Amino acid sequence: MEHILEVKNLNTFFEISQGIVRAVEGVNFNLKYSESIGLVGESGCGKTTTALSVMGMLPDNGFIEHGEIFFEGKDIAKNTEAQWQLYRWSEISMIFQGAMNALNPVMKISDQITEAIKLHEPDSSDKAARERVLELFHLVGLDEKRVDNYPHEFSGGMRQRVMIAMALACRPKLIIGDEPTTALDVMVQAQIIELINDLRERLNLSMIAITHDLSIISEICDIVAVMYAGNIVEIGNVRDVIRQHKHPYAKKLINAFPNIYGKKTMVESIPGDPPNLLNPPSGCRFHPRCEYCLPVCKESSPELIDLGNEHFVACHIVGRN
Repeated sequence: MEHILEVKNLNTFFEISQGIVRAVEGVNFNLKYSESIGLVGESGCGKTTTALSVMGMLPDNGFIEHGEIFFEGKDIAKNTEAQWQLYRWSEISMIFQGAMNALNPVMKISDQITEAIKLHEPDSSDKAARERVLELFHLVGLDEKRVDNYPHEFSGGMRQRVMIAMALACRPKLIIGDEPTTALDVMVQAQIIELINDLRERLNLSMIAITHDLSIISEICDIVAVMYAGNIVEIGNVRDVIRQHKHPYAKKLINAFPNIYGKKTMVESIPGDPPNLLNPPSGCRFHPRCEYCLPVCKESSPELIDLGNEHFVACHIVGRN
């Protein structure tokens, strides 16, 4: 089996008092074993919703309206909560953003990791769980003598290492990193990136990274999917998408980041606002903000076009050229 994860035509919606929010529509991507994909885009583009759909962790008002999620060949999109419990943490786990908020401030770190282990491996003894915690601390580069400390006794970078240790507690095959380096200074970010890459190689982990920071994507991912208003507008090898991007939104997003090697110019901004997904625009959802908009862009939604080398873009302009 080539792919650990296959997401096919995923549509995830939210029901709120004003109507139905079409948060994710028509999302397709595959992930091979030991491969990493980055979901990148503005806030509200559907990155986290896509990941939560894969984890079966949507809030009560969220639901998968249509689509398939194959994990190791089995469709898990329609899992019951009891079935999801068999996958979470033991097969698929998540590194949550905001480690201080994700950790219980009144529980020792060792107890929090042990709790996750005992919940998913009920036959594990207290001694075995404790040994696993010590092993995880060593794995993520933390002093084993600190296992019984509380979260407030750790620095931001150390707490993020704890979150990575918790995600690895039950030996999953797929890790989802939700802004894994957020709120960390540049030096600590570099250390966490190095740790993630090292663990991926040593443990043969597959990974989905969620971020708005393309520099992070370029360091930890093999593939990047650029998302806008619930759709994937461009997907491909990281080098191809960053250097040979074709979608107007991908171009704007990449040019919004400073290039320390290129010409010293002001970064670009993206005019306008993301659409309201209660009532998304017809056709291409980026057309109200696109400087290259054609009449067809307002009328029909573009399909992904194969540019070769597994590089795809959804744009009428590219299709015409």
